[in-house]
Amino acid sequence: MTQDEQHASELVATCAKEASAHILAYAREAEMEPLSFLVNVAAVLASSALAAQPEDRLLEASRHIQNALGLVHCLRDDEAAT
Repeated sequence: MTQDEQHASELVATCAKEASAHILAYAREAEMEPLSFLVNVAAVLASSALAAQPEDRLLEASRHIQNALGLVHCLRDDEAAT
């Protein structure tokens, strides 16, 4: 990974942490189950991101989201195995 890619990855992670904190605060304010609320917001954001893609980049964006979700499942599988 190049330095630019590493920096971009760090910015994405920081943004995600900050956004999650705000989303969870909204869930508490609405007296809703926080993790379910977070998943719902994430789904809406992913759908919006896909809808905003030009047709020629839609498949690439969809694969990127699928890969990111796959990482979560792989990490969970690894945790369950240990």
